[in-house]
Amino acid sequence: MKTFRQYITERLAIEDNPNAYTPAAWTQPRSAKDRAFERRQAQRYGAVMARTAAAALAKAGRKSSRKPFPWMGDSSKPGWWHPQRGWFAFSHSEDLQPQFHVTQIVKDPKRFSISTAELDKALAAEAQYLNSRNLKFYDKEGTPYPYDADFARAAILNGSIDLAYEVQRVAYTKGWLKVYSGGRFGGSPTLEGMNTASIRAALREISRTPASLNSADGKVETIRVGGTRATEVYKWVSPREWQTA
Repeated sequence: MKTFRQYITERLAIEDNPNAYTPAAWTQPRSAKDRAFERRQAQRYGAVMARTAAAALAKAGRKSSRKPFPWMGDSSKPGWWHPQRGWFAFSHSEDLQPQFHVTQIVKDPKRFSISTAELDKALAAEAQYLNSRNLKFYDKEGTPYPYDADFARAAILNGSIDLAYEVQRVAYTKGWLKVYSGGRFGGSPTLEGMNTASIRAALREISRTPASLNSADGKVETIRVGGTRATEVYKWVSPREWQTA
């Protein structure tokens, strides 16, 4: 039981600053009834919690042990890479149509977690840029055809457009990196994107690749894309800079 002095001291402390007061820890021993209740709870839910923990560990293990991108290939291999959603590579000439990085986004936007509305908005923005350059497109009858979202979509899918900043930017903002394996620019891997965390994660994966870098100086080309067109920053990153790239 608290003494009158203890009671007055606590009340004054609470009234002086209620947010700063921390009640004293409970120090009385647990009763036999409390201990019996805890044993029943452990027997009832212990197995469930153990299975949940094991499933979480297995999931974390699968995530951490995923197969790395083939960064050190003998020839250049294009692909898209994401620290959580994985990666995939493709060929520039598959499906009897020219294939580029932006082609993959328009073909399968869901793979990049891009909604139809997001893609349509990006295609319209790319068409607006093409119109701003005053480049004319003429149909078979020689009639000028204005650029619009549908035109941009068709041009990307048939390989007429190989780079589309507005479309690629949507993937970049979601953490995706446009990547190339060794064989391009002297044998070094290339990373291009906007998300710093993704770039660092990719560099860490490259640093754990058993094979050494193919290039003579052992560097990786990183291309940081800015928030507006033509603001890329190119940097060659050496192994000692991988943690601070």
